[in-house]
Amino acid sequence: MSLTDRRLAVALTAVAGIFHLLAPDLLLRTARWGYRRVLAVEFHPKRGASRRVRAVGVGFLLLAAALRRYTADST
Repeated sequence: MSLTDRRLAVALTAVAGIFHLLAPDLLLRTARWGYRRVLAVEFHPKRGASRRVRAVGVGFLLLAAALRRYTADST
């Protein structure tokens, strides 16, 4: 993987994390729409789903930080 590819991976992972933190309800609505259209099933997020989506966002940001550190160490 080239340095440019690794930097892109860091940036996209960070963007995904920020999006999960700032727009969990939009992500859940998108999932509901996708499940209905693509899988032909109903998706009903359970109570606290937004909080769990935000937790995934924190995970993405931690991963982005680790990737960035790895990228910096391997240059």
